[in-house]
Formats: sequence, structure tokens, C-alpha cells
Amino acid sequence: MLGETYRAILEAVETIPVIDTHEHLYDYVYSDNRGQDILAEYLMHYLRSDLVSAGLGPEELAKAVDPGLPLIQRWKLVEPYWEASRYTGYGRALDIAVSDIYGIDGIRGETIEELGEVFRQQDRLEHARYVLKELCNIEVSLLDIGSGNCSVDPNLFRCAWQPEDYIMPFVDANGDALARVEANYGSEIRSLDDWMAAFVKELEARLTQGIVALKIALAYVRSLRFEQVSYGVARDSFASALAAWRRRDVQSGSVFPRELQDFMMHYVLSVSNEKQLVIQVHTGLLEGNGNILSNSDPTLLNDLFLLYPEVTFDLFHIGYPYQGITTALAKMFPNVFIDMCWSHIISPSAAVSALADFLDAVPYNKICGFGGDYLFVDGVYGHLYLARRNISQALAEKVEEGVFSIDTAIGIAEHLLYQNPRRVFRLEDV
Repeated sequence: MLGETYRAILEAVETIPVIDTHEHLYDYVYSDNRGQDILAEYLMHYLRSDLVSAGLGPEELAKAVDPGLPLIQRWKLVEPYWEASRYTGYGRALDIAVSDIYGIDGIRGETIEELGEVFRQQDRLEHARYVLKELCNIEVSLLDIGSGNCSVDPNLFRCAWQPEDYIMPFVDANGDALARVEANYGSEIRSLDDWMAAFVKELEARLTQGIVALKIALAYVRSLRFEQVSYGVARDSFASALAAWRRRDVQSGSVFPRELQDFMMHYVLSVSNEKQLVIQVHTGLLEGNGNILSNSDPTLLNDLFLLYPEVTFDLFHIGYPYQGITTALAKMFPNVFIDMCWSHIISPSAAVSALADFLDAVPYNKICGFGGDYLFVDGVYGHLYLARRNISQALAEKVEEGVFSIDTAIGIAEHLLYQNPRRVFRLEDV
């Protein structure tokens, strides 16, 4: 039972400012192309995955997110799967957000049209500022910009850049990654040396723009094991890949074979080693429905931790469901840190249990307690609401076990939510 200890800690935790280690809010705040439809937005990810897992079919889903159809008609398609999913972390986060942000009694048939109308009336930038600053007390969020623009409001965001165009470039519906690199480099790519130089040039430009970390999300498309490959093998492999690209033999998919991807990952890390950059790595659960979970096992990164001891590796999502492995790696390696982004809504109970384990095994200055990891700000609010309670519960259990005092618990919470990410990402100006 949650008692006075928990309530005392939670009361203090709710006043602690937050540094949010991971968000995907660039399009939400800065794009003019995003509509303002409640179901289209709330079903962009996360809850969408649970609804599909519960049985929502692709045709029904396509209709549910089509703003051209009446909202109540679309809600009827979603409703039975929502009822089966509303008590997951994803469902609870949005129910909480709707109640606290809009003053509407949850998401259900009786409220969906009122919610849809209120939602349509909001100004996105004003709403983002209100939710992130006033409701959440988030001082700054680390914004995953992918390969995009780092022109953001520094009062709201700092940037993390994905250098994956250089590691595993694709030719796909979004364009030709090799052509983008060539355009950024300002001259024709003729060799592997040119390619490596292009990466350094863009990295330097990104650092000037103010990025504070690199983000690696390759587990969605390949294993996180990166073998060491000689320069000679990589040079020849690059020449073949470049020739195929010039001939347009690659219609879609990755331009680089596996050994070239591995070589470039090691090169990115060697440069990061020199610059003491933080590398955020997606580990564990892969968002969406259907993928190869074992590709994201954090154990696969073990060799990299040994080879690049000056690189700070920030392991995302507690590695769920490999959180025990994440604990062991953070305990073994001074350069490996635990990031609880996304985890509080993947499974709130697993996040509480994992944090209890982390605190038993790992120095608490190696744990970052929150990252919303959402595409829209309402989800950030609901996630942080759960995160504060999860952190308070894990700390209260330790207090009641006699591990430390309530005052110490509150001090640890301040490190998890603010001091640790501020130090790890060198955010001295926050």
C-alpha cells in the first residue's frame, strides 16, 4: 500500500524541475503541415500500437485517422480496442493528459466530440509552451531532429542529431541519402575518404548549431552488433556501393553492405571519442507492431563500450525487456548510463521495479529519470505524470526498507530528473 512516505516524496518530486532527455516534437512545434485532429494525432504512435495489438485492423485504422470522416464515426471503430487498451501505460498517459490539460473526464464516447473541438482550437506553439513549461516544469528537452534542422527555441529544446545517413544510408521514398550527403558536403563524393570527411564536416557544423548528443536508432533495421572492419575492406566495399549508386542500381533500401555499415559506425564513434560526445542508443522495445526484438539487446554493444571508453553511451528505454542487462552494463562500465525515456509508459510497473534494481546496483548519478519520447506534447504530460509517481514509489519502497531517509530520497529524485541529465549532456547554461 502507498502511504505517507510515498505521498511526502511525491509532493516534493512534483516541484522538481525536469530535464527531458528525449523528444520527437520538432514537427509538432515547427511544421505547418500537421493537422489538428484528435484521433489522427493521438494515434500517431504508441497507443496506435496497443490498439493494433488488441485487434484493430489496417482498414479500420486508416479510417480512424482520416479527418475527412466524422469524428464520432471514427471513434466507434476505435472504441472496443481502446477499452481493451486504456489501462496500459500508453492508454493511461493519454487519459491523464485529457483530464488534466483540458478538464475533460477522460477519453470515451461521451467526451470525444468535445475533446475534438477543444483540440482543434489550440495554437500549437502556445500549447507546447504551456504544457512543457507551465504544466510539466520542463526546463529543456533534448529534441531528436533525425537528419533535420536544429533551428529551435533554446528555451524549449536542445538537439540530438542522427548521423545514420553516414552509417546506413538509404534510397527510399524520402529521397536519396547519398545525394543529401553530397549536397551537404558541397562537392562530389569519390571515395571512402571523401565520405568520412563529409561526416566530420557535417558534425562540426552540427556542433556549431548546438547539438548536445548523437542518436543511434539502427536497431529498428539491423543488429546493434558492429564488428571491426579493416580500412582496406571498407574502402573496396565503398567503391562498389558508390558505383552501384551512380548506376542507380539501388532502387530502395540500404546502399551500404553490412561490413561498410560496421566500419562507419566505428568511425563515427572514433570521432565522437575525440570530441567526448554523448551517444544516445535505442535499446530494447521497438515501437510499432512487428520487428526483430533481439536486434536491440544492449549486450550487443558490449565491445563498443570496451573500445571507446571516452564515449558516454546513454542507453535508452532502460533496454526493456532487457533491463537487467542494462543494469549490469551500467554497473560494469563508467561510460555507460541508463536513460528511462519511454519506459514509464511502456510498463509503469516494470519502470518501478527496474528503478529499484538500478538503485540497488548502480550509482544513482548514472540514471536519467525521464524522457517523454512523444510526437505530441499532450503525451509528454501524461508520461511525466506517471514518471513522477513511478520514481516516488521506487524511492518510497527504499525508505521503508531503511535504505535511506526521505530527505535522501528527494535528493536522489532531483538527480534523476534534473542534475544527472544536466551533467551528462553538459547543459551548464540551463
